[in-house]
Amino acid sequence: MDQRRFLAFFTISMLIWIGWIHFAVPFFFPVPVKPPAVVKEEVDPTKDSETKPSAEKADPDAEIKPVISLPTHPVKSVWVGPRKDETDADKLAEFFLAAKFRSDGASIDAIELTDIKRYPAFGHRDHRLSLVGNDVLTDRRTFGMKIPVIDKQLKDDTLDKIAWEITGETDDSVTFSIKSPDGVWEVSKKFKLRKLTTELRKHSDIGNTLAAGYKVALTVTLKNLSSDPQEISYSLQGPTGIPLEDADNAYKHRDIRMGFLRDDGSAVDDSKVSASEVVKKEKANTTVIWKRPLKYIGVDVAYFATLVLPVEDQITKRTLDSSKAVVVTENKAATQYSDISVDLVSTTLTIPAKESVQHEYELYAGPKRQQLLQQVFAGAVLDYGWFDSICRGMVWVLNQFHSLGLSYGLAIICLTVVVRTMLIPLSKHQAKHAAKMKELQPKIQARQKELEARHGKNTEEYIKASQELVAEQSKMMLGGCLPMFLQLPIFIALYRSLSSSIELRMEPFLWFENLASPDALFALPFKVPFLGWTEFNLLPCISIGLMMVHQKLTMPPAQNEEQAAQYKMMNVMMFVMGATFYRVPAGLCLYFIATNIWSMTERTIFERKAKALALNPPPPPPVTVTSKNAEPPKPSAWVEWLKRLQAAADKDVSIRRDRSNDDDKGNGKNGKKKGKR
Repeated sequence: MDQRRFLAFFTISMLIWIGWIHFAVPFFFPVPVKPPAVVKEEVDPTKDSETKPSAEKADPDAEIKPVISLPTHPVKSVWVGPRKDETDADKLAEFFLAAKFRSDGASIDAIELTDIKRYPAFGHRDHRLSLVGNDVLTDRRTFGMKIPVIDKQLKDDTLDKIAWEITGETDDSVTFSIKSPDGVWEVSKKFKLRKLTTELRKHSDIGNTLAAGYKVALTVTLKNLSSDPQEISYSLQGPTGIPLEDADNAYKHRDIRMGFLRDDGSAVDDSKVSASEVVKKEKANTTVIWKRPLKYIGVDVAYFATLVLPVEDQITKRTLDSSKAVVVTENKAATQYSDISVDLVSTTLTIPAKESVQHEYELYAGPKRQQLLQQVFAGAVLDYGWFDSICRGMVWVLNQFHSLGLSYGLAIICLTVVVRTMLIPLSKHQAKHAAKMKELQPKIQARQKELEARHGKNTEEYIKASQELVAEQSKMMLGGCLPMFLQLPIFIALYRSLSSSIELRMEPFLWFENLASPDALFALPFKVPFLGWTEFNLLPCISIGLMMVHQKLTMPPAQNEEQAAQYKMMNVMMFVMGATFYRVPAGLCLYFIATNIWSMTERTIFERKAKALALNPPPPPPVTVTSKNAEPPKPSAWVEWLKRLQAAADKDVSIRRDRSNDDDKGNGKNGKKKGKR
């Protein structure tokens, strides 16, 4: 019966696992979608809401196009910072970022990290990593602007599509300007990158400590050219085209990250929305509009973040009225891979005649390092999950080993040695427990035969006694699994560290190029059905092989056919586990391999010591010989009092027993007399 239950459990587990792989993670192909229509929502300004937006009423003035046309400007691309083909070391050291701007829309076309050594492109060590502008299926670009009062005057165009005039250009900035067709408004956008001074460049670790180097500053100037006060508002497009690296194996994809200021401005409330949620809400027409004042908002992936930071204090000088998440490009096959962004809408401004208003923003586009994110008050963006403290401690230990000159692969092996050394007392307990289980196995088998002979097979008494015996055996086996359970948080924390820590991204070791991704020894000539594997990963196979060898060494031999069948099923489950962990990071497999080698070596040493101790037991402790005339040690007052108390209790029990015997004799005599009568 136990075997049938185990087979049923295994069959159901396999079906669930295959269903999950086949249906929940299908093959995907990016499909472009039209940008979602902008809808208006009425939301309580004190809190967020998820109400369905009402349909926008048609504006009769929107169809009226003026006869005045804008002067045409050529479409140009402008690079700020070192270009891709730049080879001058001093020029490369001056900037952390290189940005490409386009005059059509006066927006950011691409942002690249110049430090190829620390942040190479995924899979291409000699290429720069591009953080913005990787979505070729959309024409939305970062910091594109729309102004309703001007867009109404344009013919089938908006300000984020037409060409602006380049009115200023330096080695660290570029300025775009445009006038409205009716001559009422002049709008300019100035982009500026941080240029490092010679003094700053002397610091070797400046790239990990200066967040300002990863910022693109934007200054929006709105000037009223008319002789009357005018009202105006605008919307800004958030970052688009943030890359997904190794999407099939990543634990995390794109998320909208937000930091809302509290009413008193004393703290930041952090929140996030996944790409799947954004797509789901937009399809259901229940897009959320956030009215709370912002400290930051943007998009993050596993190792990098692109966050819009309003420079003005949104408590005392509100510049942004609302913000919402939008779908840039939907992936219909796998919505979690969709490209998402945010729309930022300004407050309605009343600008006096011949006056202008300036709003300033910054875009942080850089790695998710704690030191950098804390400088922009977005430390919560680096999220390690439930085991946050363990993850941070583990990353710190890895960095300490790395600072000694070791590669991160060797640092993981050293971390394994540290962890296993701390668990040596538990490992000794586990080894003793395993040896004890091997000794008890024949006794358990004999007990099973005794129960079968006493109660008969398949009877109710036999089944009940067998269940009690199995429960007792399970409790004994659970004690030997304690070290494994204690290592589980370490295993999860290491997985999250490898998947989130920028230090381990694209770190090579042995034949594999990235500790944070599968080792991918070579590409398969076909795609594995149901599983979708396209590459052969050797490290998971080595890990499972060592785990099976370790299991053979620790498990006691099977005593009957039923137990042998269970062992075979456990071997099958080992292969299932190997398939499940086939795509885990190479660094995690490295930890598995080092742990199994350590465990087998440790078990061999413990068993040899136990055998040697059994053959040569230690001599008994020496017996101290005392003189016959020596007085015995005098007991303490506490012991004397306990003895007197015990003697009194024994005397009381003796008296009561005598009385009880006398009563029993009297009752017996009376009973005889009554019987004679």
